[in-house]
Amino acid sequence: MKNFYLIGKNINNSLSPLIHNYIFNSLKINAIYKLYQVDTIKDCLDFIKQSSKNNINGINITNPFKKEIIPHIHEIYETDSKIKAINCLSFNKDKITGYNTDWVGFLKMVKNNNISFNNKDVHIIGEGGSFKAIFFVLKSFYSANIKLYNRQNIDTLMTKNLKKNSVVINCTPKHFLEDSNKFRDYFINRNFLWIDLLYTKLSTENYLLLNENHKQFYINGIDMLIFQAIESINIWLRKDIHKNVDLYDIKKKLKGIEC
Repeated sequence: MKNFYLIGKNINNSLSPLIHNYIFNSLKINAIYKLYQVDTIKDCLDFIKQSSKNNINGINITNPFKKEIIPHIHEIYETDSKIKAINCLSFNKDKITGYNTDWVGFLKMVKNNNISFNNKDVHIIGEGGSFKAIFFVLKSFYSANIKLYNRQNIDTLMTKNLKKNSVVINCTPKHFLEDSNKFRDYFINRNFLWIDLLYTKLSTENYLLLNENHKQFYINGIDMLIFQAIESINIWLRKDIHKNVDLYDIKKKLKGIEC
C-alpha cells in the first residue's frame, strides 16, 4: 500500500484525507492518505527525512511551511519555481521534487465556475503561500488590475466603492465575512464577487443571511481543494486521473462537513 500525508499546523479539521481517500477508493488505488501535525519547520524536515524509512510515497505541505520548505528540497518543478511556495513533494529514490498544485487547483476552480479576471479589479487579501499561487495565475493567464492587502491595511479595502467589475480573493485563514459584521454588511450592500480560498460556506446562520442574489457572488475554496488534490495524485502516481474523477460526487460526499 502507498502512503501519503498532509503535514502542517492546525490541520485536524482538514478535508484532505476525505478527498484523497475517496478518490483512492473510487479508482481502486491501493493507497491511504493521513494527517501529521507539525509545529515547526524542524518537525516538518524530520518527518520528511524519515519518508523512505516509513514507506511514504508523497507529501502535501500546508501553511505555514510552503515557503520555508523550499531551501530543503532538491529541486522545484520548472513552472512552479516562479511561485516560490511549495505544497506537494514527490520522492524518487533519494531525490525530493517540490511542486505547487495550488495554482492548478485555483485555475481549474475559476474555469469550472466560468470566472474570468480579464479587465477586472482584483483585490487580494494575504501574503502567504496560497497568495503566491493566486498571484501567479492572475499574472500568467489574465489581464487584471491587481491590488494587494495584508493585515495592516485590510481596512482600506472597505474605502473602495467595489462594483460588479471587482473581485475580492481572500488568501488568508481568516473568515472575514463570517467573523466580521462590517465586512459582511459591506459585501451585502454591493455586487462584487468574493472568493474565499477557505473551504467554508460561511456558517449556516451567516450564509442564510445572504439573499439569493448575493449567494451567487460568493464562492468558497472547496473546488480548488479538490482540484489541487487531484493534481497531487497525478504527480505521485504519474498519471492523469482527472477524467476518472467526478467533482460533484466528491462534493456530495463532503456535503455538510465543510469546515
